[in-house]
Formats: sequence, structure tokens, C-alpha cells
Amino acid sequence: MKRHILIFILVTLSFWNREASAFWGTNSTDSASGLNVSAGFDINTMTTLNGTVISPPERKGQEQHTEMSVAATQGAVTVILGPWWYWKNQNISITKNQELAITGSLAQGKDGALYLFAQRIENRSNGEAVTLRSESGKPFWSRSASDNQKGIHQYNGSGQRYGAGNNGGGMRGGGRR
Repeated sequence: MKRHILIFILVTLSFWNREASAFWGTNSTDSASGLNVSAGFDINTMTTLNGTVISPPERKGQEQHTEMSVAATQGAVTVILGPWWYWKNQNISITKNQELAITGSLAQGKDGALYLFAQRIENRSNGEAVTLRSESGKPFWSRSASDNQKGIHQYNGSGQRYGAGNNGGGMRGGGRR
């Protein structure tokens, strides 16, 4: 009987650990890295990288997430920026050879490459900045993020511009009656 209980506990813990894993997701569509691009952010691995854009943001994967490549002191880093539909509505210009400071959650993929799940990006070449996630790592494209924090942009430090996926709009008290 004790053996069955021990096996049950081990099986339960293995499933629990799989769900708690910040990076390795069973529903990952990024087969090269093995990273779960939807839920890969881990507040415990926060860091800020300074680097030069190798390839600007582009649509990737079956889930159409956005990523770019940056040359940093650690080597080439792939930066995960969130869903393409959200990223394309951000008012920040990022082109090849621009200098960036990127804060986010750093992970190493199964392919050995480094990946950074971006929380905030500052374009040091033109002064633009965008925050993609809350301090706790919640993505602003998610419904669970605070409405007053969605799509915070800064330009040359002169205040904030708001506008997420729908440029700050949305239903106000609408719906069916």
C-alpha cells in the first residue's frame, strides 16, 4: 500500500512540476528552443541586456509571436516580444544596428541559445521606450493585466502615450442589454 501511495505522489509531483515550469511547455510551438513562448516569463531570471539589433522584430512560429535578434556581451540573444498582433500596434521603431537596453526574463533554450522574454525595451538610438509587461511579468496583451497599464510608451522621456492593441480604445459599458 505504501508503494502505491509513493508512486501516486511521484506521478502527481511530476505533473505539478511540468505545470510550474516557466520555460519548457508541452504546448510550445518553437521546436528549436523548446521554450514556451506564451508562458516563458520567469520573474526570478530578470536581467537587463544592452546590445545591438541584428535582426529587427518579425513574426515567428505557428502562434505568430514576435522576436528579434540582438548582439549582447553574452552573445546573440533572441528577444521574445509577445504576440505579433500586439507588437505591430506598439509605437516604437526598431531597425538593424540600433542600440537597445532590454529588461526581461533570460532563459537558455534546448538548442543552447539564449532567449530573453522582454518586459521593457529602450531604444537608445532614438530615445523611444515601450513596456510590454507589468513589474510582476504579466503581459499587457493579457486580460489579467491592469487596464491602466496597457501599452505604456515613452518617447524621449517626455511623458507617456497610451494605446495597446486597439490604440487605447475599447467598449465602455457596452455589450448586450
